[in-house]
Amino acid sequence: MPRLTALKMNPNGIQIHQPGLALRAGRQGAPTLGNRPPDSSTLKEISAKGIEQTMVQTNQKTMQTQRENQPTFFDLAVQQRGSANRVLETITREVDFTAAEERVAATYSGGGRPACRVGVLLRVMILQHLYGLSDPQAEEQLKDRLSFQKFVQLDAHETVPDETTICRFRQRLIGCGLHAELLGLLNTQLEARGYIVKRVTLVDATLVESSRKRPEAQAAREGRAPDADASYTRKYNQSFYGYKAHVSSDGEHQLIRTAVISTASQYDGEIFARMAPADSAVIYADKAYDTKANRAWLRTRGIRNGILKKEAHHIQLTTQDRAHNQQKSLVRRQIERVFAHLKKWQHYRRVRYLGLARNQLELTLKAVAYNLKRLAGIIELRKA
Repeated sequence: MPRLTALKMNPNGIQIHQPGLALRAGRQGAPTLGNRPPDSSTLKEISAKGIEQTMVQTNQKTMQTQRENQPTFFDLAVQQRGSANRVLETITREVDFTAAEERVAATYSGGGRPACRVGVLLRVMILQHLYGLSDPQAEEQLKDRLSFQKFVQLDAHETVPDETTICRFRQRLIGCGLHAELLGLLNTQLEARGYIVKRVTLVDATLVESSRKRPEAQAAREGRAPDADASYTRKYNQSFYGYKAHVSSDGEHQLIRTAVISTASQYDGEIFARMAPADSAVIYADKAYDTKANRAWLRTRGIRNGILKKEAHHIQLTTQDRAHNQQKSLVRRQIERVFAHLKKWQHYRRVRYLGLARNQLELTLKAVAYNLKRLAGIIELRKA
């Protein structure tokens, strides 16, 4: 007579033999447990429904499993192969992404397990903007480069996230608000370690082209263009269509403190209060920010005014005013280093996406990548 062994799911989702229990075929072909007649509770325990419920509970418990801190053989192999990537190793050693990971992990439902760990995908986002990689390029490079796998903390048994997974995770970052707050989470750590100096703050903005072809001006004004949040403006007597990236940085290390995207037609002076950190001792900016409202904002908070004075038909600058503007300009122009890096090394001359939210995430990630790379340079200089 055929003999069947009873199987049961353990908490880790592995089928094990239940000691002392064996299924036997009865006279009518119905299974029995030993010499006892089967009862409803026994049959329910070995039913497919019971096994399915156990697997669901197991998946919920193991969702977003934490990576062990103990080095694996794969980690040791990576350390022995190839040259070390000092920038990525410095970032891994100096920066903790736990707070950001927890924010994103909280958005996942308890009904299933993500295809890839949040920590891996978050570091992939940063890796893309450190090296200018698209989603397909990021997938291919992760398959090929051990230093990238080590940075994103991809274990040997884990699969490389594909480009679709990377794209969907980008939308999840927007959903949990990290498209505007990720830079602040990083800067909290940099401020605590003394890398961001709050004495001097520099503020400026730069234009970035839209990812879509220029529409007719009337369609753009009426919001009928493919990119409804982009707009036209003029600079140096030339027409421009797209967005404007507003940035503030500290004066000593040129680390980005705030980064905000707006439509291109947004007047710089109107967004000054969002860009200027209130804990600064002095703030430098160009003439576009010289308004009564901004001067009053600085005066109310006891911040020294470093904005270049603007000349108008009814305002004539004195020789002393021009001399002061020259001195302020020598300090203010240091922020151009930030824009030079964004445009030359991160290719930020044209946005990738449609809409303010997605483009704000892109600017935030570029600012985070810039600060991380700048941090690695600062640490190297201190060691020298």
